[in-house]
Amino acid sequence: MDESVEKIEINPIAHLIAPIAAIGATMLVRKIMNSSYERATGRPAPAPRDPAVSFGRALMWTAITAATAAVVEVAVYRIANQMGDRTTGS
Repeated sequence: MDESVEKIEINPIAHLIAPIAAIGATMLVRKIMNSSYERATGRPAPAPRDPAVSFGRALMWTAITAATAAVVEVAVYRIANQMGDRTTGS
């Protein structure tokens, strides 16, 4: 085993707050995306479970929202980790 590997310390408070913040941020971004879609197209955002929505539209909207949610989640976790580093003095 390589002894030169630096041990990473995770701030427990950031570890608890990050998932809650990620869920809230994702919900907020999803609401913004839905309202922006409606404003831009004049129609409500496609609901994946709605049989009146074509499969292609439902799939594309789901892919876009999932990718955006993943980016938001990564950003929130990174910010929480940076804030945790500041509070622990690392």
